[in-house]
Amino acid sequence: MDASEMDASTMDASASPTKSKDGGYFQCGFCRRHYNRPDHLIRHVRSHTREKPYVCEVCDKGFARPDLLKRHATGHASDRDRKRKRNWSSPISKQSRVSQACKTCASSKLKCDEEKPCRRCRERNLQCDWHDAAQDSSPEPNSAPSVAFEPMPSPMDELSTMAATVTATTATLPLLSPEMPASELVEYTGQSPQFQHPAISPTDQESGVFSVDGTFFPNFIPDSLVSSLNRYNDPFEPSSLIPEFTHYGALEYPPFDFNLTDGDFGLIDMYNSGNIFPSIYDEKDQQDSFDADSGIGIGAEAYNRSSLSAWKPAQEDKAGVDHESLSIPQNINSPEAIATPDQQILCDRLSSSSRDLIFGLVLEISREVNLTRIMKSFPSTELLDGLIQQCFERQARNVVSFVHAPTFRPNSEHASILAAMASSAAVHSPIPTIRKLGYALTEIVRLYMPTKYENDNSTTRDLRASQTYALTIDTGIWSGNRRKTEIAESFSQPLITMLRRSLRFRRSVYTSIVPLPEDEGEILEKKWHAWIEQESFKRLVYHVFVHDAQSAATLNVNPLITYTDLDLPLPAARKIWEAKSAMEWKELLCNVTSERMPSLIDLLRDMSQLSIFQDRVDTQLSALVLLHGLSALVNEYHRLRFISGGDSKHWHALVTNSRQQELEQALQHFRLVCSELRVKCRPEIILVCEVVSMLLHMSLEELQLFAGKEDKQEARRVYQSALEWITSPDSRRAIWHAGQTLRAARQMAPGSITGFLAIGVYYASLAFWSYGVVSKARNSRSIESPRLSQGPTVFLDADEVPDVSKFVTLGCGFPALQSAGGPLYLVDPGTTMQLVQSVLRPCVPERAPPLVQSLAQLIGDLGAAVYTK
Repeated sequence: MDASEMDASTMDASASPTKSKDGGYFQCGFCRRHYNRPDHLIRHVRSHTREKPYVCEVCDKGFARPDLLKRHATGHASDRDRKRKRNWSSPISKQSRVSQACKTCASSKLKCDEEKPCRRCRERNLQCDWHDAAQDSSPEPNSAPSVAFEPMPSPMDELSTMAATVTATTATLPLLSPEMPASELVEYTGQSPQFQHPAISPTDQESGVFSVDGTFFPNFIPDSLVSSLNRYNDPFEPSSLIPEFTHYGALEYPPFDFNLTDGDFGLIDMYNSGNIFPSIYDEKDQQDSFDADSGIGIGAEAYNRSSLSAWKPAQEDKAGVDHESLSIPQNINSPEAIATPDQQILCDRLSSSSRDLIFGLVLEISREVNLTRIMKSFPSTELLDGLIQQCFERQARNVVSFVHAPTFRPNSEHASILAAMASSAAVHSPIPTIRKLGYALTEIVRLYMPTKYENDNSTTRDLRASQTYALTIDTGIWSGNRRKTEIAESFSQPLITMLRRSLRFRRSVYTSIVPLPEDEGEILEKKWHAWIEQESFKRLVYHVFVHDAQSAATLNVNPLITYTDLDLPLPAARKIWEAKSAMEWKELLCNVTSERMPSLIDLLRDMSQLSIFQDRVDTQLSALVLLHGLSALVNEYHRLRFISGGDSKHWHALVTNSRQQELEQALQHFRLVCSELRVKCRPEIILVCEVVSMLLHMSLEELQLFAGKEDKQEARRVYQSALEWITSPDSRRAIWHAGQTLRAARQMAPGSITGFLAIGVYYASLAFWSYGVVSKARNSRSIESPRLSQGPTVFLDADEVPDVSKFVTLGCGFPALQSAGGPLYLVDPGTTMQLVQSVLRPCVPERAPPLVQSLAQLIGDLGAAVYTK
C-alpha cells in the first residue's frame, strides 16, 4: 500500500466503519489488528490488559477465556468439588441467560438483568414491563445448572450462522458515509423507509455505531461505558430505534443476541477510553484515560447511602416527627444514665420547678403527639440536671466557650436555654435513647424561638436568646441527619443578621471595662457582670464565625460571614473568662496592660500579633479564628481558580498560582507562630490546620463528584480535571497533609472526633481514596508489585523527613500509612479506608454520634467499592 492509499484508508476509517483488508470491522486500539466479531476482539484485548475475569470457584484461579476455565474445572477430581452448587453471584454465572427478559430488552435483542426493573431501563428512565415479555419475544433456551460448572454460552452464536450472508451483502454495497443519502441506501438494499439508516458519525447520537480509537461498536453498548464521548441519554424507546447493525453493510434486522457478559462490558469500558481520532494515537494519553475511567463513579452507591447525599423530603417529614422521643424509659430516666452524675460544674442544681418549666415548653409546642405518654415518662429533674452539667463540662474542654459557667444560674434562666443546653449534651451521649431525646428537645427549641422573637422584638438583641439559637443551629448542622442539617443551614442566616444589625461585629459597641483599685462590693459586681455580657457577645460572634466557616466547608458553599466583617476585639484570656468571682477577675485584670486589643483583620495582616498579645487574648480560640479566616481565603482562591480555568479570557492562571503560593506560605507562617506560643496548640487546632492546608491543594467538589457523590454523568464531567490533579504535585501535597490530619486525629481523646473534626478526617480519606484508585488502576497492568519496586516508603502520618520532600516535589517513593501490621500503601484503597475508619469510629460503633457513624460507613463503603469494581 502506497502513501496515497494509506491516507485514503485513514480518511475512510475516520468517516465510516469499513472492513480492513486483513479482515474484520473491530479494530484493536493497541496493535491495530482487526477482527470480525466483537467477542474475538475482547478476547484479544485481554492479552494486552492481562485481565482474567473468569475465576474458578474452587481455587480462585483466574482465566481470560471461559473454555479455559471449563477445562481447568474438570481437573478438580474431588466429588465435593464436582457437585458443588453454582454461586450465582460469581462472574461466571453472569453469562447465563436470565429467566425472563423485559419487553424493552427482548424487542431490541439486548441482554437483560435478572433484577427488575433492569439496569438499562433504569438508566434510560423507561418502563420495565417484564410480565408479558415472554410471549412478546422469541423463546430462548433456559436450563438450570445442576453442577458447579456448565458449558459457557458462546456470544453471537447466531451471528456466526449468518456470517456468509453478511459478507456477501457487504461485498455488493458501497461504504456507508455521512454524505450518502437515504434514497441510495434504499436503492441498494430495497428496504422500506422506516429502516433507513441516518448519517453515520463517530459522535452521532442517533446512529447505530460510534467509534473510539478506530473501533466501531454497535449502539447496544450503554452510554455510561464510553467516557470519551459526550453522548446524551436516548429519549426514545429502544424498540422504536432504527436497527443497530446496519454498519455491517447489510440493512437486514436479524434476530440474534450478542449476549456479552458484564465482564466484557467492563473491559469495553476500560478499552474505549482513548482518543476518538484513530489517526492521532498516543500511548500515554490512552493510558491516562484508562486510569481515570477505571475509577469513575464507583462510590456512587456509597454516597447514596450516606448522610452527605441530597435530602428528598417525604410526606411524613414534618415538624414534631421526633417528639415521641421525649418519652424516656424508666431504666434510663435516672442519674445513672449520665456518665458523671455527681459532677457539679454550676453553683446550683436544677430544681423540680425548672424541670416543670421545660415540660411546659414541650406542652406548648407539642400539640399533636401523645401528651399522656410524655407526661408519664418525661425526663426526670436529675437526668436534665446531669445533662446541663455535662454541657458545661464539655464546654470547658472545648476550644470555643461562649456561655459563662460561674454566673449561670439554671433556676433563674428561661426554659428554652435550659432545654438547648440539655439537648447539646444529650446528642453526644453514647446511649441512643438519650441522643434521640436531645434531638427532640432541639426541635422543640427551634420551633419556639421564632414565636419568641415575634412576640417581643427586643429579644433579637438579647444575649441568652442568641446563645440559645446558636446551640440549636450547632446541634442541627452536625446531627448527621439530612433533614436537620438542611433546616439548620437555612436557619443560620437570621442569627447572623441579628448580630450584624446590633453591630456586634464592630469594635464600637465594645467599651473598655477595667476595674479600679478602689472598686469593691456592688460596684465591682456590676462591672464584672457588664464585662461578662460583653465578653460573651464577643465569644458568641467568633463561635458563629467558626461555625459558619466549618459548615461552608462541609456543605461546599460560600460562608455567610466574611473575614473583613469582624472588626471586634479578640476574646480575652481564658483564665480571665473562667474567673469564678469578681475579686478573682479584678486580680487577673490588674496584671494586664490596657493596650488596644487586635481583631481578626489585624491578625490576618500580621500573624505575629498572636504571640505578642498571648497574655491578654485567648490564644487557642484566637488561633482557631485566624485559621478559619485563612480557610475563607482558601475558599476564595478556589472560586477564582474555577473561573480562570479552561478558556477564560479575562483571568490568567499565573495569578491563581501566585495566590496559591501566598496562601501556602501564610499557613506555614501560622505554624511557626503557633510553635512560638507558650501554650502548645491543641490537637484539634492542628487537625483543622492540616485540613485547611489539604483543601488548598485539592478541589473538594471535583473529587467528591469523581467518586460518585451525584451520578456517573457528573463524575465523567470532572474526571479529566480530577485526573490532572492526581498526576500533579498538588495531589502529593494534599495526601501529605491528609496523613498529618490522620496523625492529629490519633492524638485526640477517644470520642472527641465529632462535628467538623470528623468531616476533616473524611476529607483526608477522600484524598487517599482518589489517589489510591488511580494508582491501583495504573499498577493493575504491571506485573511487579509496588512494594518490590525501587523507591522508598514515604509515611504520610509521620514526621517530615527528606524522603517526604522528594516525594512531594518529584514523586519519588510510595506513599503509605503506619499500622500495627506494617506500612499500608495508598495503592490499596481498601485497607487504607479500613485504617481511617478505625481512627474515626470507636470500638463500639453504636456509641458514636450519628454523623460519625455515617462518615465511617461511607469511608468503609468507598474502600469496598474498589474491590467490587
